[in-house]
Amino acid sequence: METKLKNKSKDAVEATKEQPEIYSPIHKGLRARLFGVSVKAGKIDHTDQDALNAFYEDFSSLVASIRSHHTMEERFYHPLLAERVPGGAEQLEEEHQTVEHLMNNLVAHLERIKGKSTKFEKRKELCREFYLAFNRFIAFFLNHINDEEEHYEPKLRNLCNIEELDNAEISLVGSQKPEEGLENWQMMVSGANAEELANVVVRARIALPAEVIQAGLQLAEGALSARDFTTLKAKAGIK
Repeated sequence: METKLKNKSKDAVEATKEQPEIYSPIHKGLRARLFGVSVKAGKIDHTDQDALNAFYEDFSSLVASIRSHHTMEERFYHPLLAERVPGGAEQLEEEHQTVEHLMNNLVAHLERIKGKSTKFEKRKELCREFYLAFNRFIAFFLNHINDEEEHYEPKLRNLCNIEELDNAEISLVGSQKPEEGLENWQMMVSGANAEELANVVVRARIALPAEVIQAGLQLAEGALSARDFTTLKAKAGIK
């Protein structure tokens, strides 16, 4: 795929006159990933150590992504909330701590299962308990990210101007290592619509090297329908 990328500037952002998508694209990606890992958790074969090890790696990667996501929110969004609303980010950060605690419990439980022999008679039950606890975690996490989209994003839009939100979003994107950014982008592509993805690309082009943007577009082209990919490029101003 040969895509012409313009020089990195804020012209494309200013041309859209649209506020950045603060939460929705990455949250949609996280939802898609959570649901996929939940299905895998339900299918764990407790007698297959290799399969359990592979699931552990998949789950650990998900945990790392959530931790990274929370770190970026706390670094780039929460200061705006705290500055504009007294105690504005306190509840979110308390919930982040709860998420961390729950994830630590889940990881520790998986490690205990891995440490048991495949002949351990209650290994099946332990896997089932992980599955149930993981889905309780998902229920809590879904409620958390819903509150961010339903209540906190409107506050940010109401209390901050577009330039402030753009600067926060561009700084967030630019803070990521290329491999981290592409992993988050892959999650977004799996769950968000073409218009939301274009909104992300417009700002990513300011913060990231052209080769990273090119890699991201190639990933999107392979994952999206031809129509959605065309829409993404058109709305992002890419020829």
